[in-house]
Amino acid sequence: MTTLVIFPRRAGKTKAGDYSAPKELTIQPRGHVLPIVRDKPVTDLVKITEEMRSFNAYAKLRVERANKRHLGARLKRAAEAK
Repeated sequence: MTTLVIFPRRAGKTKAGDYSAPKELTIQPRGHVLPIVRDKPVTDLVKITEEMRSFNAYAKLRVERANKRHLGARLKRAAEAK
């Protein structure tokens, strides 16, 4: 069975029953620390064509969602027609 650990709200003011950390938990890590390496994202610049400008992504997504939703009924109707 474990006990409830209550940490003090303020570092300088502790109350009765507050947890005081053991010395081994408060030691800073020593030795070689691995650096954080962030790769720079690669971006390609392209000229916007008239086809790209006229493309309506929202309408295309709505049509494709509707096609997916009605696919089973369309397949069933095609099978009955044969």
